[in-house]
Amino acid sequence: MADAHDVPLEVHNESVIDSGLVIYPFTRLGEETFISGPLITEHGIEKHLETLRTVKTKDTDVLLCTSMKSGTHWCHEILSMLLSQSVEYNTKGSLHHMYLEFAAYFMDKLDEVDDPRLFTIHLPLHHLPTHHVKNGYKMIYLNRNPKDRWVSNYTFLKGKLGIPDWTWDEFFDNMILKDDLFGGWFNYTREFEKAAHIKTANILPIKYEDLKLHPFSTIKKMADFINVSQTDDFIREIIEKCSFDNIKKHKYDSSRIIDPKQQSTLFRKGVIGDWKNWFTVAQNEKFDEIYKEKMKDCDVDFIYE
Repeated sequence: MADAHDVPLEVHNESVIDSGLVIYPFTRLGEETFISGPLITEHGIEKHLETLRTVKTKDTDVLLCTSMKSGTHWCHEILSMLLSQSVEYNTKGSLHHMYLEFAAYFMDKLDEVDDPRLFTIHLPLHHLPTHHVKNGYKMIYLNRNPKDRWVSNYTFLKGKLGIPDWTWDEFFDNMILKDDLFGGWFNYTREFEKAAHIKTANILPIKYEDLKLHPFSTIKKMADFINVSQTDDFIREIIEKCSFDNIKKHKYDSSRIIDPKQQSTLFRKGVIGDWKNWFTVAQNEKFDEIYKEKMKDCDVDFIYE
C-alpha cells in the first residue's frame, strides 16, 4: 500500500511559481469568496464546489475542518501521529497532498493510500462532501478566537501572489469587516457549532486555545473520537514533538508555492493574545459590536489572552 507522500499533484509543483498563478482577486459566488487557483480557473467555481460535494469518502476517513489560520498544520500533525501510532513527522503525507479541494480531482488514486486517510479542508459545512456528512463519518472541527485568527491571516497573506499590499487598517476594512472569504468566519462558525450541537453530523469541536493550554486532555479527546489506542506516555511524546518550535522545523509548508520567494511564512508566533498588538481600541470595539450581534444565538466561547 502507498502513503500520502506517493500521490502526485501537479497543481502543487514548484514550477507553478513561474506560471503566473495568483490567489487574488478572490473568486466570488453570491455572498461568498474563495481563494483563486488553477482548479477554480479551469473548472469554474460552481463546478468546483459541486465536485467537492459529490466526493465519495470511506467510513474510515477523517476530515479535519478548519477556518483558515486556526492551527491547521499543527492539528494535522497531531492527528497524523495518532492515526499512524507513530511520532514520526508527516506520516500522513504533506498536508497539501490530502487537501480535499485538490484531492477531489484524483480520489481514484487515493484508494492506494493506507487507511485511515486524513483529509483537510477550509470550506464551510454546506460545501463539504454530502456522502461524508450524511453518513456520520468523522469530522474534527478546529477553530480559533477570531481576533488572533485575523492577525494570523494578515501576516500570512501579506506579500502572497496577487494579494494587495494592504496596511493593517486596510486589511481590517477590506477583509475583517467584509468577512466573506470561504463564506465568512461568522457563518462558518455558526454552521459548524449548530451541527455539532444538534448532531446532524459526527463532529468533534476543538479549539486552538484548548490545544495550546490543555494539550493532554484535548489530544486524548481527539484520540478517543477517532478510536485509536493511546497511552499517557504516547500523548506526552506527541505534545513534545508537536511543540511550536518542533512543528516549525519539521512540518512541510506547502503554502510556499504562493510566496514569491518560495519562503515558508506559515508559522509565526503560535501564541494567544497577539491581536492586542494589532487591533486599535476603535477596531476592537467595532469588532466586539459585530461579534455580539452575529453570534448572539451561538453558544461558543473563545479565549483571547
